[in-house]
Formats: sequence, structure tokens, C-alpha cells
Amino acid sequence: MFLVSIDGPDFSGKTTIATSLLMRLREKGVRVERTELPSRMVTGSFTQLIRNSKDQIDPRVFALVYATDHLHHHLSFIKPQKADIIIMERSLLTSFIYQGMLQGVDMGWLKEVNKHNKTRPDLSIILKTDYTETLKRKSMRLNEYDVFEEDEFLEKLTKTYYDLPDWAVQEFNVKYVEQQDIEQTTKEIIRLMRTSGAKI
Repeated sequence: MFLVSIDGPDFSGKTTIATSLLMRLREKGVRVERTELPSRMVTGSFTQLIRNSKDQIDPRVFALVYATDHLHHHLSFIKPQKADIIIMERSLLTSFIYQGMLQGVDMGWLKEVNKHNKTRPDLSIILKTDYTETLKRKSMRLNEYDVFEEDEFLEKLTKTYYDLPDWAVQEFNVKYVEQQDIEQTTKEIIRLMRTSGAKI
């Protein structure tokens, strides 16, 4: 099984590209499934609740709630999966960025609380989108309050995603993809999947 993660800041086009990739691979006859984090399971709903809360929540609480969802997702969806390829929107790298690099949670502690989650992408695609385009997309969406979508946090998040430390790039096999049109972006991801060992 080959696991590819589509990642990047909010509003970078992850869902659109993951859907396009799913359709293209199915056209090729590949057994492929798609999933996302936070998950759509009950544990994923907890993450949404605290993101929408205006309470002051310690970032370690966020980290533990996300770790719970990641583990449940790994055990209930990834581990029993029979697909040849799984497309996943976001991965554990996201927690390391949000809670570790941006909110100051100790990285050693983060890795410890996530040690039972064995889901690691074979390839992590980070979509690069111009920040002005990100803000434009955000303005077109009517959302509830989300602590991680505030402008100041979103700007820091974008900069962090596009300048990851070497250890994160290596551990998660990160490849950056400059967004073009949907078809060209999808083709480039498939090319990177092949060079990373996916049988397509």
C-alpha cells in the first residue's frame, strides 16, 4: 500500500487536488481510496469543537485531541485498508507544524504522544499557493470562527509550510508542488508518486 498525503495551509486547494487525483487514478484502474485528517469519525468531531471554541485552550490539549483522532483513524481506516494507494488530506506532519513549530509544544513530547500511530506517508505533497490567493479564497468562504484560520496565524502557517526544517522534509518525504491548473498539478503529483515507488 502506498500512502500519499496532500498537505499545505488552509485554502491551498487540498480537497480539489485530492479529488482530481482520486478520479485520475481510478480512470487508470488503480485501487485507490481517499481520506482526510481530521477524520470524519467521532474523534474528528472533537477537533472541530475545540478549533471553533473561543476558550483559551493550551496547545498541548489540541495536540492530544489530534493524536487521538490520528490513532483512531490509523486503526480503523488505514490499517485494515485493502487499497493499493490511499490519498490522505493532511498527516501527522500537520500536527508537528501546528502544535510544534507554531504553538511551541515540545517536539519530543509530540512524537511520544503519537508513537502508536504508525501512519506515515510514503510521499507528502505540499501545495504552494500564493498567499494573496489564499486570502482571496478565505474571503469567499463563510465559516464559523476557527482559531487556525485567523489572518495572523494563517500567514505564519503559510511561511512555516513553505520553509520546513530538513528533518521534517526527510521524515515525511516532502515534495513541493507549485499550483498550476488542476490537470497539470494532478499530473505532476502522479509523476512524483511514481518516482517515490507507487505502482501506477
